[in-house]
Amino acid sequence: MHYATTRDGVRIAYMSLGDGPPLVFASNIFGDLSAYLGGWPPATEVTNRLVNLGWRVIRYDVRGMGYSDRNVDDVELAARVLDLEAVVAALRLDRFALAGLDIGAATAVTYAVAKQANVSRLILLSPWSSGVKYFAIPALRAAYAAEEVSDRDPQLFVNMLGSVATSFKDVELVRQLTDGIQKATSLEGLAAYNTANRRIDITELLPRVNVPTLVIHEPAFPFGSFELCQEVAVGIPGAEFLIVNDQSIAGRIHDETVAGIDRFLRAVTTTETPLRTQAEAAGDGSPAPNGLTAREVQILRHVAAGSTNKEIASEFQLAVSTVERHLVNLYNKIGARGRADAIIFALRNRL
Repeated sequence: MHYATTRDGVRIAYMSLGDGPPLVFASNIFGDLSAYLGGWPPATEVTNRLVNLGWRVIRYDVRGMGYSDRNVDDVELAARVLDLEAVVAALRLDRFALAGLDIGAATAVTYAVAKQANVSRLILLSPWSSGVKYFAIPALRAAYAAEEVSDRDPQLFVNMLGSVATSFKDVELVRQLTDGIQKATSLEGLAAYNTANRRIDITELLPRVNVPTLVIHEPAFPFGSFELCQEVAVGIPGAEFLIVNDQSIAGRIHDETVAGIDRFLRAVTTTETPLRTQAEAAGDGSPAPNGLTAREVQILRHVAAGSTNKEIASEFQLAVSTVERHLVNLYNKIGARGRADAIIFALRNRL
């Protein structure tokens, strides 16, 4: 563990793991470093797998949380950007990939807009652009339902928060998370942090993001929202929208998330050239427009031919839900609002 000092004098705890190209995670609530050292599966599994794939992963604790300075007056979004800035400066990183989960995604977007020359790629997991909309997510409302009684029964509040965050499916994960929350911050600190979160609105920043961006929606993440993720993906010019399969148990990261991050990063590590050529993506020697994958081109051709999702699934021996996921991704890539737009696109591009 190391410490960096921000321009406003706050000490930020951070850790760098691996020796490959750098990938910095903007800290989420309760602190990413604390989550990793505490063995929280989403933090440890993503970090360790990415390190094993050859990346250098940097994790840190946001101000007011974990091993960073706790008694901090300013926990607003702009101050959290200072935390990220301090870690990057301490590591002397000139250019790096930047990621952020949930609340950390807002920090990542804000930094990427201000420091576009430093960010090579942007990865946003379960992001949102409006704190007001975020706190309207049903699971989040349920998680904080006991907040008003936290003064009288803090354990009840923390247990409620941990139970909702793990979807009530794993008693050991609930115990691990509640223990981590209590170690990471005080109830007063959490309240101040969430008050600042409600004021976040990065909607106007999204069109100003000028780096390749991957937006990932994980249905298993309890505080995520497909609609809010989609708003972010649509708001960022040229963003790729990846929907991973909902097959993970509570608190466990699905392999597809790590694979998606690795693919996205690896596609630009050699002079910004994709791993596959456009001809390879098309599958028949013709170029594939808009970055469509081979599978997406195949599905688009069947859509243009009038096939239903069920028929396409049968043709390729896929689940209907998988076909639907591919359609959402390709629709976002080509800017289609539905099948009619997709068919017109296919015809124009002679697919």
